[in-house]
Amino acid sequence: MKPLEEKTSQLTEKEALSIYARMMHTLDSSEFESFLSEDFSYSSQKVLTDMNSKDEFIEYIRPKLETIKKTKSSVYAELGVCPAYGHTDCLIMAQGDKSNLLGVAYASVKEGKISGLSLCIVPTPDSAIRSGIYPGLNEVDPSLNEVNPDLNVKTEKVIITEEEFQRKKQQLLNLGKEETYQIGFSGYDEVQAYGMAFGLLGERETPKEDFYESTNFNNLESSLPSDTIKVATYVNKKYSTKKIYFYVCSFTESTQRANHQEVYSLFSIMWSRDSLWELNPWYCCSVLSEEPQAPLHKEAANWMFKGVATTGCLIASVDDFKNGTLEIIK
Repeated sequence: MKPLEEKTSQLTEKEALSIYARMMHTLDSSEFESFLSEDFSYSSQKVLTDMNSKDEFIEYIRPKLETIKKTKSSVYAELGVCPAYGHTDCLIMAQGDKSNLLGVAYASVKEGKISGLSLCIVPTPDSAIRSGIYPGLNEVDPSLNEVNPDLNVKTEKVIITEEEFQRKKQQLLNLGKEETYQIGFSGYDEVQAYGMAFGLLGERETPKEDFYESTNFNNLESSLPSDTIKVATYVNKKYSTKKIYFYVCSFTESTQRANHQEVYSLFSIMWSRDSLWELNPWYCCSVLSEEPQAPLHKEAANWMFKGVATTGCLIASVDDFKNGTLEIIK
């Protein structure tokens, strides 16, 4: 018992990820459960609601693993490196086939326990450094009928050598230090940020016409600012069977808090009770950095969706929003 206690007290994030990977490969949650803190949190950028206790997660993961067993929908968790959100080590998640990458996972460790796990679609899994190491795949007992035999892989091809892996890891770590940014609240509310992004407020050479509703969806979508990207769709059948389409656009704003600030606006095109497609602002945020960043629309969108799910906004309460289905566009 003592060796286990010593290992637990020195648990690293990489070890925590390996334990999670073994669970997903063997479809046995007992080891992972034994390492969870009581206030363990589980979040996914594909799901708006987080789990905030060990018991809640266990109630979720056990039937999920049973479903994977029954459907034989193999899940793959590969150790890798992808610096983001204060983490370095990650798992690159795939399903059905190792090339079908779905996202990356990060683990948090506190006082020798796994305190959190986050499944992310941003950063993208193809941006991570892959190791070819799948913890647990070569440890599956072939005599266990309930384990998918396809997971019983005795040898795994290493995609890159250890030397190359460490070199690329250091390069990526250095890159992460050079290109840091912070997403947070802006000095605007959602309506002000929307107005600024659309050129309806502030000093603009040619302010845009306040075009916010139409019987023609395509006409409305074509009026959006040039940097706009579609980030998600949403349906709440309690109110309408028609999808709500979410978009993000941005504008640059000076600030004393950092050398550079980009303000992002989350807005939608939705079907109104007046039988018209209309534009509506939902949320906003700012990205502060010492140097101008590449467009961070999707990262900002994820932060803002979390905000809507946590505090609500002018157009939707937390309960209303959580009762619908959000589909993030990759």
